[in-house]
Amino acid sequence: MTGPRAGTRSRREFLQATGSCAAHLALMGATASVPMRALWVQQSRFAVVAQEPWGRLERIADGIWALVSTPLGGDRTTLCNGGIIAGRTGVMIIEAFGTDNGARWMAAQARALTGRAPTHVLLTHYHSDHSAGIRGSLDTRDVALQGTARTLELIGERNAGAPVALLRDAHLIEPTGPTSLDLGGRRVSVTPQDGHTESDVSIRVEDPAVVFCGDLVWNGMFPNYVDAVPSRLTRSVRALRASGAATFVPGHGTIATPAELDRYLALLDSVEAAAGRAVERGITAEAAGAEYTVPAALGEWTLFNPKYFERAIGAWMKELRPAW
Repeated sequence: MTGPRAGTRSRREFLQATGSCAAHLALMGATASVPMRALWVQQSRFAVVAQEPWGRLERIADGIWALVSTPLGGDRTTLCNGGIIAGRTGVMIIEAFGTDNGARWMAAQARALTGRAPTHVLLTHYHSDHSAGIRGSLDTRDVALQGTARTLELIGERNAGAPVALLRDAHLIEPTGPTSLDLGGRRVSVTPQDGHTESDVSIRVEDPAVVFCGDLVWNGMFPNYVDAVPSRLTRSVRALRASGAATFVPGHGTIATPAELDRYLALLDSVEAAAGRAVERGITAEAAGAEYTVPAALGEWTLFNPKYFERAIGAWMKELRPAW
């Protein structure tokens, strides 16, 4: 960093600029090859009901839609994945997305698809690519913003320009056990977890069994460990896999099958093994990250900066050897 403020950047500014998943995806969008961008855009699993440069909305089942964001082309209107879940009396939008316009677009899609305005907006965690559009999410009258108390605190503490006044009226999700929400003939179970951050939640709907994972799960895109506690992340993902769901909507990447969740777990295990070897050898996370490659059996994982390997391995090394 150069200029008069060099050396005086605040912790909040640093986290906002470099720590979030949004920074991770901005880097991807700037450097992704044209073939990679095209591949990402084309990998729909379900019928596409709306398509924009920033993402596509796929119909998973009656009353259940998933947004798969496609920011690699440079349009980061939504940035993260999310969804719409509708019952007879309620319509839930999952995530507030990366911009107010992205949140407003999702609200408009909910109205077009269900004939009703959203009644709930649920945040899976605090990172700005999932929460920066809160103002746009709350344009609709009588919509309830929901998240855990810690998620809301972290938004206020770490996300520059967060609408703190709007957070005060949010409806809190129970942090110690599943919360059941009735949307009218459709129950949604919200489960507190952690690992990607200290306060994550997953959302499950039934018939068919679909889980919205937030950033606990990434599919085809190497995950960001900036706030991760790796052992807890792996534990949470194993719990999601054991849920028996047929469809998993990740925080980033394409909609996942159970087999793809197994592949993701194998990736997490591979990072843990690399960290263990680094500790045994007495080398740094930087050196281990430079050596690491994703096992060929796990297929392609989008990565545009090898520092993300270092970050992931370093997070594991802190757990394996806390005094490191």
